[in-house]
Amino acid sequence: MAFAQNIRIDLTYKGTRFRGFAENPGVRTVEGELRSALQQVLGQSVDLAVAGRTDAGVHALGQVVSFRIDGAEVDSERLRNSLNRLCGPDIQIREIREVDTDFDARFTAVQRLYRYNLLNSLIADPLLSDIEWHIKEPLDVEEMNRTAQRFLGEHDFTSFCRRPKGQTGASLVRTIHHAQWHPRPQQRIEFEIAANAFCHQMVRSIVGFCVSVGAHKRPAHDVEAVLNARDRSSAAPIAPPHGLTLIHVTYPKDD
Repeated sequence: MAFAQNIRIDLTYKGTRFRGFAENPGVRTVEGELRSALQQVLGQSVDLAVAGRTDAGVHALGQVVSFRIDGAEVDSERLRNSLNRLCGPDIQIREIREVDTDFDARFTAVQRLYRYNLLNSLIADPLLSDIEWHIKEPLDVEEMNRTAQRFLGEHDFTSFCRRPKGQTGASLVRTIHHAQWHPRPQQRIEFEIAANAFCHQMVRSIVGFCVSVGAHKRPAHDVEAVLNARDRSSAAPIAPPHGLTLIHVTYPKDD
């Protein structure tokens, strides 16, 4: 019996060898690989909604996509196994399940959590160099945390975002719920930030700004002035993409 289903996929991927999530002709992308595999297994094309359109080199531990399909009932376990065989090892499907018809991976999400990894030492770690930003000069984590706290709440992040082409009037107001730097063993520093949504390059811009403060190249109280300037050139250079990972996406009906 044919009927319509709304399907949610929770997946993880290493972004090193992808030119981002969004499909782009002529280059390898997460969406392109996933859509091709779904079409091969399901025998029909699908339109994917995604929680976070990660940039080239950015990773995901808890990415979410959704799509609607007409036809025979989807066998979630069989589909997951088939997709992992076709998309691995760079992409792996964690879970597939049917969800309510009103679920949309992008528009239903209420919070995204990202993590950025730094190695603050004289010597880089070649085994982890594609998932962390290596910085030689000493960083003041306390100052970086004082800086991060100034981003909390609702702000216009025009200065910290790259505005998408053709969206000159789109609002760049976002609400930061959590922002914290954590010292970790072996000279590593980890940044976690959660918000209702993020605009393009926003997390990497905030990381770059905090690192500039941690290196004593600018004061923490510059945050307010840069936010008020609403000028992309006033923020510090952005952090490289490879240290960034989408950790988790929260939805209203999550347990």
